[in-house]
Amino acid sequence: MTALLTVTGTLVVPEVFDVPAGAVATVKVVDAEGEVLGAAAFDAPMTPVDWAVTIDTQLVPDTGDLLVWAMLRTSAGVWGTPELAPATDTETVLERVDGD
Repeated sequence: MTALLTVTGTLVVPEVFDVPAGAVATVKVVDAEGEVLGAAAFDAPMTPVDWAVTIDTQLVPDTGDLLVWAMLRTSAGVWGTPELAPATDTETVLERVDGD
């Protein structure tokens, strides 16, 4: 049986706005070289958005080296991580990435 590790956190958008219907959050957990170890996409009816990604522990030599990439796509705009964030952070702050 394969041992699994569930990485969790919260996506935070510093701007206050009503998240439009149909918003989708995507989270990828990557290693220090940028290799995707696990990912999830899910409905995001509001912010902050709690997330969880489960990965195979055999792919993770050191859990302290895990990083997070995240994106929130809405009809009002797109927010994301400007840089990979440490997975040990409980909150990942997203920045507007689509211009406005």
